[in-house]
Amino acid sequence: MKRKIVERYDLSDNGEVIIKISSSKVEDLYSQFDKRSSFSKKDLDPELVSYIIDSVTEIGKEKFYLEFYFDEVIDQTLHEKLQNSIKNYFEYLQDLKKKMMREEIKNSFIFLIIGLFFTTISIFIGENENFWVKILSEGFLVAGWVSLWEVLATLLIKWLPLTKKLKLYKKISDCKIVFATHP
Repeated sequence: MKRKIVERYDLSDNGEVIIKISSSKVEDLYSQFDKRSSFSKKDLDPELVSYIIDSVTEIGKEKFYLEFYFDEVIDQTLHEKLQNSIKNYFEYLQDLKKKMMREEIKNSFIFLIIGLFFTTISIFIGENENFWVKILSEGFLVAGWVSLWEVLATLLIKWLPLTKKLKLYKKISDCKIVFATHP
């Protein structure tokens, strides 16, 4: 199955997958909301970002590079600006994911403290024979386990997709980028 997916792409002479992107002009690569910023500070067009991410995800571990085609001729200075811009944008996405991961860790630590606190209180007051104190103890135990479950869910369920995205963005920011004009 994987080989069929890779066959949808052109391959370079040394076997790298070529992800081709065609646009009439350079400005089409960028979000249209920020027309005054330099290329290195602009956001890439969301559809372009999605296409690149989907393509790189689709080809998996295959080596690849991005090849951009334009109707206009790109001089070397603009070529370097565009390369840096694309690299910077995916590094920016990496920074956002790292920030999200730090936030998840911070929240998990808070839930861990809360969970341990409630569970400890439940254990200490659970030995009391009073009916209402026993109900309160069970409530603390449930609250403690819910908080501890949130920690486990973050570590077991949320963490893996975040690290995969981080690796994907790194892979894209480190890739070779080639620019050409339409024949």
